[in-house]
Amino acid sequence: MQYLHPYKALTSSATCVRYVKSLLLRQLGGGPSVFGSGDEKILALSGFYPEDWPAVNFLTLMLYRWKRGELDLPPVAAAPVVNERAFTGSPYGREGIDVYFDFLELKRQETREVTAFYHKARPNVVAVFLGGREFEVAATTDLAAQTLAVRRVSPSPHTPEGAATLKYSHALVFKIPPSPREFMPLTRQVADLIKTAASLPPQVRSTVKVERKDIYLLHGGREVEDGVVLDNDVYMYI
Repeated sequence: MQYLHPYKALTSSATCVRYVKSLLLRQLGGGPSVFGSGDEKILALSGFYPEDWPAVNFLTLMLYRWKRGELDLPPVAAAPVVNERAFTGSPYGREGIDVYFDFLELKRQETREVTAFYHKARPNVVAVFLGGREFEVAATTDLAAQTLAVRRVSPSPHTPEGAATLKYSHALVFKIPPSPREFMPLTRQVADLIKTAASLPPQVRSTVKVERKDIYLLHGGREVEDGVVLDNDVYMYI
């Protein structure tokens, strides 16, 4: 599916996933799962479930406007479409079938790639964009919730926004409504929230030494002679 202009494509409810990836590749570089250089303060994620198409388009539009100088944002890395099966009508569930984006079990290559990028970059903020009936904002740390005057949530660690709370970052969760007419005014509001969150002091995790297992290394552990040193809480959930 081709469009004459990215604005038209990204405010459509029928945008092609390949078009989104191609646009981000031109604007941000990187890929195929993560678009970024690895030194960004912000990691933006979207595209986990079929109903997330508004979030994917919105995030891509926001990044497109940022690269054109129309929005003020800190450096952002993004993984807007991490599993194309979510957009082709494949059945999915949380029991018996692989979860689309499981940071803890790392079953999918896309998940492993984004997780490795996350541990390398250690972004200050993870911004998760999901589809929703109306626009909502929540944060996963007390400091971010108080600073931004938004609701605080404690999501499951088996979700993208929950995984961020186990590691190093403040996580912001944005629900994007399926109304492309609202995208343009919302991009500036969301950009302001992300910019404010990026100025917050980073999360600090105490270090813990655990028995050596490959999965701990995949989750960012540092190998030592008698085990693995972790500076996040993911070991509690594996």
